[in-house]
Formats: sequence, structure tokens, C-alpha cells
Amino acid sequence: MTDTALLAVALAAVAGVVAGRAWAAALRRRELQDRPLFRTSTHYTEGLHFLASGQLELAISELTKVTREHPEAVEVPLVLSDLLREAGQMERAIQLHQGLLRRTDLTRAERVAALASLGTDFRKAGFLDRAARTYEEALRLDPGNLHALAGQQKLQEEQRRWREAYEIQTRIARLRKTDDSLILGYLQAEMGLEAARRGQRDEAEKAFRTALALDRRVFPALLGLADLHLDSDPAKAAAILEDAAQIAPERAYLAFARLERAYDATAEPSRFVDLCERIIRQDPRDWRARLALARHLRGRGQIDEAFGLLLRAVEANPQVLIAHLEMWRTLRALGVTSEAQERYIRVAEESVFYADPHICTSCRYRADVMLWRCPHCHEWNTFVEERLGPSASGAR
Repeated sequence: MTDTALLAVALAAVAGVVAGRAWAAALRRRELQDRPLFRTSTHYTEGLHFLASGQLELAISELTKVTREHPEAVEVPLVLSDLLREAGQMERAIQLHQGLLRRTDLTRAERVAALASLGTDFRKAGFLDRAARTYEEALRLDPGNLHALAGQQKLQEEQRRWREAYEIQTRIARLRKTDDSLILGYLQAEMGLEAARRGQRDEAEKAFRTALALDRRVFPALLGLADLHLDSDPAKAAAILEDAAQIAPERAYLAFARLERAYDATAEPSRFVDLCERIIRQDPRDWRARLALARHLRGRGQIDEAFGLLLRAVEANPQVLIAHLEMWRTLRALGVTSEAQERYIRVAEESVFYADPHICTSCRYRADVMLWRCPHCHEWNTFVEERLGPSASGAR
């Protein structure tokens, strides 16, 4: 009896395993049948591989083959058209998106995605009116579409419509549930700078203070606020700029010229020396503070001290032309340059170099001034000083 019971249990277990495997196999067959045909293409797999490895042109080539094999696919041309835009093939990207939108079998979500991407095609190609209309069409179908909203926001920025850009960015942050205070602060700072250029002092100050209420790190708001008071109340301007140097010491150099002017206006030039020395103590590799202090001292006849500071500045960041120019000017003041060296200095001063290089951490775009918004990738607050140390062979 016991043996019969055990045999029954074993047979039931085997039957369960067999049934489970049969069910799993049936499920796999169903999944394969339900899978879109384009996903079975080797070109699709290869395209994803090349895309993941950053080989854009090869990914475009493989996915183009998929669209020829499977013209019914929607996902592939959506991805392919975006890749074409990234590769600079704007006309092909636009044609592909427009071809998609002529189809009658798109779902609402697919149509919105195609419209938002087409809007970006037009924006990147410089067709701003067409971009605006296309984004608006996408948002009529889906008012909360983040792709279309982000494109519309960039479009407003590119046309320097800062208030509109601010309003859209606020809406995006609400939908994403993200803290975009820093970006919103930069947009408010731009609104303040525009108001200041128009002579609307009260409106400018309001925008700058709103920017700083959003995020104290919005450096152009601090500079703009100081500029409003630099002539009328230099002591107040100096206090704002000192606060800026404390909040972001790596960008204090942007305030040096204004601070020197404010301290001179209040008959306290020694405070500029104190400020630079304090920054140097905090960061011994800060070449900008040494450069500013060297200029200050050279202007007051303390040429030997300026020479020593510039030597350290060149050691800290030897690839920056501006440090070498200051050294040559100091050597000229010391009276140690020859006629040939004078000719070389004049040529260097008149040449176009990256005198003071900065680089975007997002797209690697280079500029010779600090920019708050990258003109290439349009991201905010991505520029940093490009710094190289002395070579290993030259290090002591």
C-alpha cells in the first residue's frame, strides 16, 4: 500500500513537471508569435549593438536595412530618424519623420513622438517657425509630453524669450517632479540681465534676487546684482561680490575686476590684496588669484612681487596663454626683454588664441570665456576651467 502511494506521488510529480514544461514551451511559442517581426532581424540586433558601442554610422546603416525589410515597423524609423539628426543628416531625418506622419496606422502616442522629434529636427536645422508649429501640434495631442515641452523650452531659450522659457521649465519640473531650481535661477538671471540692458533697474534687481532665492549658486545673478550697485554704492557691491567669492571660490576670478574697482572707490585697495591672498591660501593651485594679484601689484610698481606670483601661476597652469602674456608684460616692466622678444610679445598679443580656455563638461565645446549656457548642447552651468598641470618631465 505504501509502495503504491509513493508511486502515485512520483507519477503526479513527473506529470506536473511535464505539464509545466509544456506550458512554458507554449508560452515561449506565443511570445515569439507576438514579437514584432523586425525584432527577429539580424540587422536590428546588429544595429542595437553598434548603437550601444557608440558606432553611430554603423547603427544607422543596420537600422536603415531593417526599415527596408519591415516597412510596417514604427519604432525603428522613430529611432533611426533621431540618430540621423544626431549625425547631422537633417534632411533625411526630416523626411523620415514626415513619412511616418503620413501613415494612418499610428497610435496617438506614436504620432506625438514623431511630431516632437520632427519639431527637434526643424529646430536643429534652424526652421524655428516650423519647429514651433510642430511642437504645438504635438502638445495639442498630448499637453504633458515631456519631449515636446523640452524642445519648446529650448526653442524659447534660443530666441532669448527667457520668461516663456522659465514658464515652460517650471511646468517640466512639475511634471517630472524634479528640482530644477538651478536652471530656473539661470533663466531668472537672464531676465535680469535683459532688464538691466533696457535700463529697468527695479525689474532687474527683482529678477536677480528671485534667481538667488531659487539657488545661491547662480553666479551671473550675483554679478548682475553687484553691477546695479557698483557706481551708486560700491561698498554694497563689494559685499555682494565677496559673498559670491565665498559661495563659489572657483569662479571668484569673474568678480576680481569688479572687486578691485569697488575697493578703489571705497579707498580700500588693500582689501583686494587680502582677498586674493585668502583665496590662494585656500587653494594653492589657484592661478587666477595669483594672476589678478600680480596685475594689481604691477600697477602699483611692485614688479618683483608680481614676477614671483606669475611664476607660480605659470607652474600651476602652463598651457594658458594669458598667464604667459602677463609674464611677458612683467618682464617688459622689469626691463629684461630684447627687441626680438618685444616683437614676439606684440605678435602674441595680437594673435587669436584660447587665451583663457573653458570647456563644456557635457559636450566638450571650448570657449575662451566663461559661458553660463553652452551654445552647442544648450545645457546650463556646464562650463569649467580647462586646467592642465606641468608635464611629468618638467615637474620638480
